[in-house]
Amino acid sequence: MRRGLSLGLFLLLHAPAVSAQISPGPLARAHASLEGALRCTTCHTGGRQALSANCLACHKDIGWLVQRERGFHASTGGATCASCHPDHAGESFALIKWPEGDSEHFDHTRAGWPLDGRHARATCADCHTAKYRVSEATLLSVRKTGAGWTGLERTCTACHEDPHRGALDHTCVTCHDTNRWHETPRFDHVRTRYPLTGKHAAVACDKCHLDARLGLRADARGRPVPLFRPLAFGQCSACHTDPHAGRLGPKCAACHVTGGFKVFEAASFDHERTHYPLRGAHQRVSCEGCHDFSDRPGARRNPVAFAACGDCHKDPHGATATLAGRVVDCSACHDLAAFTPSTFTAVRHRDARYPLEGRHAAVRCADCHVKTPATAGGLWGTARVVIRPPYARCRDCHTDDPHRERTEQDCRDCHDLHGYRPSTVTVGAHLKYRFALEGAHRAVPCAGCHREIQTVAAGPRTAAGGLFPPLRFSAPQTCAQCHTGPHGGQFAARADGGRCDACHDPDVWRPAARFDHDRDATFSLKGAHTGVPCQRCHRPAGPGLDRIYRPVTAKCESCHGSEAR
Repeated sequence: MRRGLSLGLFLLLHAPAVSAQISPGPLARAHASLEGALRCTTCHTGGRQALSANCLACHKDIGWLVQRERGFHASTGGATCASCHPDHAGESFALIKWPEGDSEHFDHTRAGWPLDGRHARATCADCHTAKYRVSEATLLSVRKTGAGWTGLERTCTACHEDPHRGALDHTCVTCHDTNRWHETPRFDHVRTRYPLTGKHAAVACDKCHLDARLGLRADARGRPVPLFRPLAFGQCSACHTDPHAGRLGPKCAACHVTGGFKVFEAASFDHERTHYPLRGAHQRVSCEGCHDFSDRPGARRNPVAFAACGDCHKDPHGATATLAGRVVDCSACHDLAAFTPSTFTAVRHRDARYPLEGRHAAVRCADCHVKTPATAGGLWGTARVVIRPPYARCRDCHTDDPHRERTEQDCRDCHDLHGYRPSTVTVGAHLKYRFALEGAHRAVPCAGCHREIQTVAAGPRTAAGGLFPPLRFSAPQTCAQCHTGPHGGQFAARADGGRCDACHDPDVWRPAARFDHDRDATFSLKGAHTGVPCQRCHRPAGPGLDRIYRPVTAKCESCHGSEAR
């Protein structure tokens, strides 16, 4: 009997050690070399997370992909290997517990390669074959035969032959989609170095890219493969015969346009060959906008002054746009793309009298440089934009001052340019106010006392409506203005009127550090009374009071003797 109890106690105390030696089931066939009780520690060392690290020590291709954030394993959010690959499930188990049940229903988007178009109709075996496993991960994989699920590259040419023989880049989806190869729905000739305009837009692709003069190569079926690059297009003569036989120079486009050879427009003149190439919005200006082609006496087609914008354009700001006290040319704040928006950035504003810092750097120009009404006169020019608004005080721009009674104080005394909230007033700065923050008050948030801050009113930022209700910040004079006293009116008859700070300090409410029973009470504690706890004499009171402190009888028999019991 004792021997049986001893054996049972031994098994109970050593149960974890015994159970750790019992395999939960046979390993899958792929891990058959790890079978056996003496091989457990090959994988099982240091807990579940260490188990995953041991898996990656063998399956280096998975670790390689995860480090580069590629494939399904990079999107698992740090899940353990065993959550999808339970090993002790039998010799015939395929070692994969698919999230969707099987490989055919796997959501391929989670692998970083969504299947659409014709790819959506492909089976797993169509792509996951040994011949397509070409990536660096394949060299690291312990799998040396068979298809596997990793090792495939995501470029089109990893699986498909490049019919362009490297003439174009390998990003096939720039022009093609996954539905049909012989159509290019994503290709737009406008994005090429030679956009098709005029009559060129109606020319069939094969007219240029299947020209026999290009020396085309044939595909496996003997069909000529179109040549897309390199293709000469720098001069019209690359495709067209020059009817002028070179007499007028090689640049046909100096006089002609793609709308038709017989269409001659002065606007098609190659202005790049002049001293003033046309850029930006100037390219849309008609020739007559600068040049006088009329036959009237005195008409001059050239020369045209162009050294400064003012040679052609009137100053729309009425000479109010200045830097360093001098009127600047339009190009100082605008470019040729368009008159608006201005190119005068927040960084360049540092050169102005009012550098933009903090939140001001993100403010729209029009919020400060407003447009004046048309009836305001011509002070700001035809643009009517106030170039030099007042800026000496915050209130010159901001009218939503919540402290409307403190007009003598500047906003920057309590706020900075990084934001209206939080205030820059610290506990140390509060010392100069009528109510200095001391003790436990130092940890109270601003809104704990200034409760107006908790309310944000809707409405425009105007002096009348205001974004916030008035924040008066009136300093409290007594503790009772913020705190409800637990003593009721017990100490109202005292000379100090029952002020809290007569007995308590701002560090902590209990104990009453400033109260001295010998000095402040009529009953002096002497002898054995010195060690009596307060609650022995000051009993609990009714609602609204914590304890009765006065009146308390001073008669001995009230506390001692039979009637006290």
